[in-house]
Amino acid sequence: MKTKLSLMGVAGKIMAVLVVSLAVTEGINFLAAPAFRITDDEATLAVVAAAMAVAGFALNLAAAFGMLAARRKGELATNGLYAIFLNPMYTVQLLLTVPGLLLLLNSWLALSSVIPAFMAFKLFAREEEQHLKEQFGKQYLDYKDTVLFKFL
Repeated sequence: MKTKLSLMGVAGKIMAVLVVSLAVTEGINFLAAPAFRITDDEATLAVVAAAMAVAGFALNLAAAFGMLAARRKGELATNGLYAIFLNPMYTVQLLLTVPGLLLLLNSWLALSSVIPAFMAFKLFAREEEQHLKEQFGKQYLDYKDTVLFKFL
């Protein structure tokens, strides 16, 4: 059976898990403030958070443009960040962009919302992998074998 995915892949499902997790952690954080505070130096934290989020957004944009260019040609994206990471857009979002934005909340508990999002990614990414196997066959399997970082 052919799997059908939108251009966004499974990102919506991962985002839903992140939003629910963040709502729960922020509810707890509100009730237990300041128990989960990361630092009292909010200015430095804001600079670090902004740097992470901006770098993540820029890298994610680069990966998205690479994927879109390949998609327009009916090809598998294998260049740029796709030559380095198996899932560069999710990798950048889960390791830089989302944690950077969550740091702005100055809460270890809120930052932990990345963990359920990562678990959701591991679960839902199978749908994208199946779609790519069906669409590109051996080319996708060869790509998976040669890409540098497969951890996400």
